Amino acid sequence: MKMIAGIAALVVTLTMVAHAETPAVEQEGLTRGSAEVARALDRRLEQVSIQGEAIPEALAQLGREVGIRISIDGESADLLPWGAQTRLKAVTIEQASLREVLPQVLDALGMTYTIEDDGVLVVASEPLRRMNRRATWDDLKLLRRCCELEYSPETFATFKLQYRITSKVDAPKMFKTQLAKAGRGTVAEMLEVVTRALGWVWFPNGDHLVIRTCEAQIANLMSRRVTARYTNEPLSRILADLAAKARTPIHFEPGMMLKLPRTTSQSYTLLLRRTSIRQAFELVSAETGLKYDIRRDGIHTGLSDKIGGHGGPRPGRRGSPYVGKISIPSTDGTYIYEFLLREDELPDDVLAHRRQLIEEYIQKMRSDMAPDEAIQQP
Repeated sequence: MKMIAGIAALVVTLTMVAHAETPAVEQEGLTRGSAEVARALDRRLEQVSIQGEAIPEALAQLGREVGIRISIDGESADLLPWGAQTRLKAVTIEQASLREVLPQVLDALGMTYTIEDDGVLVVASEPLRRMNRRATWDDLKLLRRCCELEYSPETFATFKLQYRITSKVDAPKMFKTQLAKAGRGTVAEMLEVVTRALGWVWFPNGDHLVIRTCEAQIANLMSRRVTARYTNEPLSRILADLAAKARTPIHFEPGMMLKLPRTTSQSYTLLLRRTSIRQAFELVSAETGLKYDIRRDGIHTGLSDKIGGHGGPRPGRRGSPYVGKISIPSTDGTYIYEFLLREDELPDDVLAHRRQLIEEYIQKMRSDMAPDEAIQQP
């Protein structure tokens, strides 16, 4: 297989040697329609050649060879160096099925695919999506290298890492400790396992890999600018749609919409023009009294303590959880003043530092709990 990335095109030559025909394997979870698509992907192609086609047309032509629709998600195509105009300069297939070929074609583009009832949808891989910008050829080259190389300490040492983690924790040390427990796999697989365990994410950036917290990643996704018009729509639906545009889960406080005026919760109007998603959430917060915060698992929304009358706390409502305590000794040292701190009383940077400290000590606890290899079991 030969792959050469050009400025505006990708050269791909694939030659698969003939071998015994493998029957299509029924896969669990497939509907009847998607099962037909799966069988088509297993159909062996004698010889196919595609020259100089843009990605959408090239994929569509491959699909026609086996009688199915293959398309690329629009947002995913926009992440390629030249968008939907990025071209596959040459694709040659001999004695191979699309199930064998597609990963080799798509890996070079940082893409993957899903089987649907009416065809195959090509989408960007998670590391490519996390970049939240159009990729360069250097980005794709580095991502492909991560996906192809098996992890070893020597191999991993050739990669440059940039930690965008608070300096108050030893991020490289935490990463190294978790890496030692991650098992085996490609560099990309190991990065996924390690960062997920620590509440971080990773993605390629030119000649190095960036590692940052999930919270920072969500904040970056919420910086995307959108133009949208919502007229007399349920507020929960608007917030859910904005979160979807940021590709981020959203969590609602139970019953929160029932405590808002009906004109607000069921008939809200919001006009956005080149506005960041985060600014949209800030606008909604200012107009309705809702609050939101970014956590590892997504955007959490709830009611401000001032909703409910006269600027005071709403009766009977539980506040955010206690996460800290301040202890101040009296002047004569005979007693101590203690103040419990709730999560929503602390600034974001202090909360982020707290979460990183928790992760670090959890890793230390796991190390202490690990069996001592020097002790022989009876």
